[in-house]
Amino acid sequence: MKGENIMEEDRKEEYIYAGIPTFMGGKFIEEKDIKKYDVVFLGVPCDYGASYRLGSKYAPRQLREYSFWDRVYGEELYDLDRDLYLKTNDLKIADLGDVYVVPTSPSSNQDAIAEKVYTITKNSFPIICGGDHSITYGSFKGFCRAINEKYPDYEIGLIHFDAHLDVENKYLNLPDVWHGNVFRKLIEDGYLNGENMYTIGPRGVVGREWYDYVKENKIHLYTSNKVKEVGILNIINEIININKNKKIKFYVTFDIDCIDISYIFGTGTPQYNGLTPYECDEALRNLHELNIAGFDMVELNPKLDDSHTSFVIAEELIYHFLAFGLNKEKNNEKDCIII
Repeated sequence: MKGENIMEEDRKEEYIYAGIPTFMGGKFIEEKDIKKYDVVFLGVPCDYGASYRLGSKYAPRQLREYSFWDRVYGEELYDLDRDLYLKTNDLKIADLGDVYVVPTSPSSNQDAIAEKVYTITKNSFPIICGGDHSITYGSFKGFCRAINEKYPDYEIGLIHFDAHLDVENKYLNLPDVWHGNVFRKLIEDGYLNGENMYTIGPRGVVGREWYDYVKENKIHLYTSNKVKEVGILNIINEIININKNKKIKFYVTFDIDCIDISYIFGTGTPQYNGLTPYECDEALRNLHELNIAGFDMVELNPKLDDSHTSFVIAEELIYHFLAFGLNKEKNNEKDCIII
């Protein structure tokens, strides 16, 4: 296994204020080394696709700092919240750095994002940090290309956590792909089948045409109130049951504004009546029965949260997903709980 026989030097920890911040303290690598690692982190520092409050381009660097003290090396742990002994995945994690962004050329940036994610997905598991949600267009495009080459008989699905539907039309003078229309563009450009999309957490009053678009394209919609009504685990189990007999690989896109504004200040378009961090944690930790092959987190904004607690929450969610929610080899049905 890639994660086995890790040299002691690779596991070395430093004080959080020391050293060069890389994702979870992983090695900073070049593309030629991707295949040596189970998980590879990529930053996408851009926010020109945002319609409201800017600043998410600073998120990849900030997330690296808050991830620096976590490792996923097969540790034996105890969960006080769930009264369980746990063992984490054993993953070798590296940091590929950031996509080189040209702020005045959104379309070429999408191509650059797609190429980097394609390269990672061919040989490893991509963790992508934006940036605004428009980056998911390029990420998903590159992801699809890699999956279609490696697994031509598989469908591709999307699990989407968000306060918003993100299926609007073009808006003002924003780029062709902006954070409000990214999934409409992915569907219309042929990268995504709406029936394989599961959106969790939207709320509030939206344009009728956006809701109609969701219905017309048979997107599975679980509003924030629906989560409160039936419970997040029942929703995750429903997604698992719908797909249990399908050959399908999933990409997870996690917009931090799916979490209620009372918890998350550091995001550009917050809304109340959202999900709790605990509900999101439950969801991500229970994805191991699905074949998850890529993940991004977007819309974190350090300029709007001086406390940076938004990043503490975000990093812990990613850590728990990697430690417990990711089935490293899917089809190797393993339970991370030690009885």
